Amino acid sequence: MPGSCSACKGPLSPANQSLCDDCINELPWLTNQCSRCALPLLEHSKPVICPDCQKKPPPFRRCVAAFNYQNPVDKLIAGVKTNPHAPELLQLSGLLATTIADSYQNLNMPQLIIPLPLHWRKLTRRGFNQSYSIAKLLCQQLPGTELRNDLCYRRTHSKPQHLQSKPQRLRLMRNAFAVSNRVDGLTVAIVDDVVTTKATATAAASSLLKGGAKSVDIWCIARTGWHIAAP
Repeated sequence: MPGSCSACKGPLSPANQSLCDDCINELPWLTNQCSRCALPLLEHSKPVICPDCQKKPPPFRRCVAAFNYQNPVDKLIAGVKTNPHAPELLQLSGLLATTIADSYQNLNMPQLIIPLPLHWRKLTRRGFNQSYSIAKLLCQQLPGTELRNDLCYRRTHSKPQHLQSKPQRLRLMRNAFAVSNRVDGLTVAIVDDVVTTKATATAAASSLLKGGAKSVDIWCIARTGWHIAAP
């Protein structure tokens, strides 16, 4: 018997793990975003760099996201954060892999895929790192990439990011990450589930660039919009 769609509860096709084809088509796909940080832009805007990235370019080369962080993607990601075996993990990671492959048709794919590390206390409490689960699935679907979970670690432990303003996040993220092994001359992609204010992505990218990375890209399932990313 086929399973049921996580969104509409209708039947699933054998090719889908969590969502039916109709609901996949109705997801809030990112179709117009900042070419640097993937911030969702107004539909009538031309592909541009957002004002924030124009004012202060992030250290990472680009951010690739599949979706706007809206319903039902936000609820699906919540399931990924709490259950390492959630069917949504396979579904969303597969859709992100397709988005990434399309985004690099005329660019070289990063050599290393690094999941955004959790602080050891949070990892012990949760029992798994959802970013590692996503990164592992991406590596399986993107030829020529190598998964590395031993190159970057989180030095500081902080309160949940959604409870903090953008200035607080930026302050707390300073020196939050460090490299355990050099990545001299290598191109890197950092994987996370959601990018909000860019504070975490910026800190992690900066640490890898200090560790010798040639370039750092950010890959995430979803990117928040102005209403969430603002202070």
